[in-house]
Amino acid sequence: MKICAIICEYNPLHYGHLNHIEDSKKLSGADAIMCIMAGNFSQRGEPTLVNKYVRARMALDAGADIVVQIPTAYVCSSAEIFATAGVKIANSFDNVTHLSFGCETKNHELLKEVARYLADEPKDYKDTLKKFLDEGNSMAVSREKAIEELIRTDKVEFSEITEVYNILKKPNNILAIEYLKALYRTNSKIEPVFSVRENSDYTSEVVNGKDTSATAIRARLAKKGKASSVKKLIPKTSYKLLKDELDSSGLPDDKLYSNLAMYVIKTKPLKEMAQIYDVSEGLENRFKEKANKIKDLKTLLLEVKSKRYTYTRLKRIVAKLVLNISSNCIEKLYEIDKLPYVKVLGFNSNNQTLLNELNCNTNLIIRNSNIVEKPSKLYKELAEIEDNANAVYNQLLTKSSAIADYTPDLLTKTIVYK
Repeated sequence: MKICAIICEYNPLHYGHLNHIEDSKKLSGADAIMCIMAGNFSQRGEPTLVNKYVRARMALDAGADIVVQIPTAYVCSSAEIFATAGVKIANSFDNVTHLSFGCETKNHELLKEVARYLADEPKDYKDTLKKFLDEGNSMAVSREKAIEELIRTDKVEFSEITEVYNILKKPNNILAIEYLKALYRTNSKIEPVFSVRENSDYTSEVVNGKDTSATAIRARLAKKGKASSVKKLIPKTSYKLLKDELDSSGLPDDKLYSNLAMYVIKTKPLKEMAQIYDVSEGLENRFKEKANKIKDLKTLLLEVKSKRYTYTRLKRIVAKLVLNISSNCIEKLYEIDKLPYVKVLGFNSNNQTLLNELNCNTNLIIRNSNIVEKPSKLYKELAEIEDNANAVYNQLLTKSSAIADYTPDLLTKTIVYK
């Protein structure tokens, strides 16, 4: 059996995602689709619109056969870490033969060429990158500037120089490069599948019918507060699941999350803040200094923001502070070949062949009996962060009158889709 993996968030699942699932199966020739999905927090460092089980149902309704989760510790991080975790999960399955992702360029060989160069990190590149980072630029800007300078000074050659500049400016291309880097660095046998998305920008906030991005859909929901405001922008099955969840639980309360985050920032000792991943260069002191004069998280982030620390990067850092995601936990990702466990969120019971032939080289958690008795330190840390994420997420759903479910994450049931 051949499985094509898709690393995703589906926050929420829209028409572009639906088309991507359909294209992935056709382009790969795979027998099944595996979605490797974020949990209750997104890569932007925000609580997701609806919980991970609702979004897993969206994926299964859209044609996925199985949905597994990326640990939240690796989701609330850079694109490189997000991609690395996703690829290492895909590598855990002998049956996963393809990884499908979107990109804006049709020149896939050049995309591979750029990714391989960035993954190898030759000395000229590392030195030039450091120069721009030392000037206070973000990683994304520094990388783009470094490549431009190296091309200009004839220290690097690519098959198509002009197209390289375009590649590094497009959001889907940038994420595609991270997937390719991860495949290359892990010596993966998985074959990349490129789904060209020429008119797609997942960061766009423009509402454009069935081409509307998840960013624009979230913005409209935040403004209107009603599922009906996005009814025409997402598939019917996604809409029904979204509406039912918002009717029962509502959207995560941004104000409540802001208050919680501000409390953590104001009360967490500086020494503990400094141990959180991506808190460096005295950033903890700047957070404390500004927080003492500010009550609102958005205002605080705008005050702390700089060329080096972009608004989105700071949101991810705040999420790590709230969920207590340490540097050690993130750094371990680069030292291991496989994650200590992979949790299944849901599967399509109609594809019984998939379940019978699924071959995973790590602890695959489908039911309680799959949990190991003597877990490793990283296993326990990732599970604890997941429990923290679930507890915080449930607390933000103020519309629900039900008592939040604090069952340990690894003990929660897998969805069986029929």
